[in-house]
Amino acid sequence: MRQGKNREGYALLDVVLAVALFALAATGLIMVMQGINETSSNFAFDRVVQNRLLSLLTETKRLEVSAMTSEALDPDLNITFRTYVEPYEIDNGEGAALTDLYLLTAEAQFVDDGGEQTEKVSQLIYREEQ
Repeated sequence: MRQGKNREGYALLDVVLAVALFALAATGLIMVMQGINETSSNFAFDRVVQNRLLSLLTETKRLEVSAMTSEALDPDLNITFRTYVEPYEIDNGEGAALTDLYLLTAEAQFVDDGGEQTEKVSQLIYREEQ
């Protein structure tokens, strides 16, 4: 009769240990899932910024050189977008400078967990002087 009561005590201990082990595993899994969610959100935000910069560059390069400098704030994302253009001088390899080349740059400034961030995209464009 004594052995039966001891086995019941061990069965209860087994159940308590199993529940504790399950709770630890579930807590660890939840923490991993939160980390994945944060990383995914950060990647999505970076992708949005990159897409907007490329779009801004594509739209701006169609303008006249004098109209390519701009600045705009996106209030939804709290990002400041800027475009600017500067003459780009390069040698043609024979000692003469190539003319009518410009470096168009689009940049985004925003604040995240790492502080103030700036991302830039540049493209070399050709515009004849008018």
